[in-house]
Amino acid sequence: MKKTCLLSLVVALLSMSATVAWGQKRVNLEGIWQMCFYVSGAQDAPSTLRAGNTFKILSEDGHITNFTVIPGKGAIITGIGTYKVKNNVLRESMKKNIHLPMLDGKENDLKFTLSEDGNIMSVKFFVKEDTQGNVIDAWHYETWRRVEMPAEYPQDLVR
Repeated sequence: MKKTCLLSLVVALLSMSATVAWGQKRVNLEGIWQMCFYVSGAQDAPSTLRAGNTFKILSEDGHITNFTVIPGKGAIITGIGTYKVKNNVLRESMKKNIHLPMLDGKENDLKFTLSEDGNIMSVKFFVKEDTQGNVIDAWHYETWRRVEMPAEYPQDLVR
C-alpha cells in the first residue's frame, strides 16, 4: 500500500513538472541586436524606429559584447560580460562597461518585452548611483532590433 501511494505521488509530481516545463516558452535572445530610436519630424507626427550605431551580441554560450560603430573611424567595444535569461528578465553581469561604468562587476536586470515576432526588444533597467556614489535613482529605457540576414545581398549596400 505504501509503495503504491509513493509511486502515485512520484508519477503525479513528474506529470506536474512536465506540464509546467511544457507550458513555459523558451525565450531566445541569442544573436546580434542593434539599438534603435523612435524619431519624428514634428511634435505631433507619429514616430518611426531608426537604427543607431550601438550593437549587442548575445552569444549562445552566455557571453555578451556591446560595441559602437563610430562613422568614418571604426568600432569600439563598450561592454563585455555574461548574461542569463529568465522569464522576461535579461540579467547582465558586466565585467567591464565603459558607457555605464557604474555597472562594472555588478548584475543588472533588464526587464524586457518582445514584439514584432521577437525581433524588437524593449528593455528598462534601474541605475541607483554613479561610480562616485551620487544618487541617480533612474530607470533607463532602450529599444533593440534583432539583426537578421536577408535572403540576398542588397544591391544598394555601400561597403
